[in-house]
Amino acid sequence: MRDPFPALDPEPVIVIGLGSPWGDDRVGWCLADALAERLSPHQAQVLKLDRPGPALLAHIAGQQYVILVDAAVTNTGMNSRIGAVQHLSLDELAIMSVATRSAGISSSHGFGLADTLALGRSLCMLPLALDIYIVSIDAVQTRQTGLELTPAVATAVGSLADAISGMVGRVNLD
Repeated sequence: MRDPFPALDPEPVIVIGLGSPWGDDRVGWCLADALAERLSPHQAQVLKLDRPGPALLAHIAGQQYVILVDAAVTNTGMNSRIGAVQHLSLDELAIMSVATRSAGISSSHGFGLADTLALGRSLCMLPLALDIYIVSIDAVQTRQTGLELTPAVATAVGSLADAISGMVGRVNLD
């Protein structure tokens, strides 16, 4: 049973960095690391998940506010500049997913983020508020095992970490 006085006992924002151990696909993990250094546990619970598929729903169901960050290989029909950050709605994510599949680009997550969130929507397992951030990456860079992100993606991590930490700070003031 949830606390009947949530304003007196606020739940922290949950920030989830999605990814894999491969190259720029680690962008969600790197963002989670940056936010873990900037935000206290009272402000946000920060998680790093390795291609969770439908298991993501266990982390977000029933939550107040969740921020998801993932990488995506984008095609030329969308904002395809490497390191570009897109803030998407569920419907926009679904459209992007269809476009990337039709261009022959598949998700490293198997059952991708758009599919998982569509399932969550149909099962009424989405949080009350959900922000989705996608960082554009190059498919070639997802197969690299180096520890460094490409410069454009690393820059995106810094900018997005600044924006999210500021946003979380404002949420916690309310």
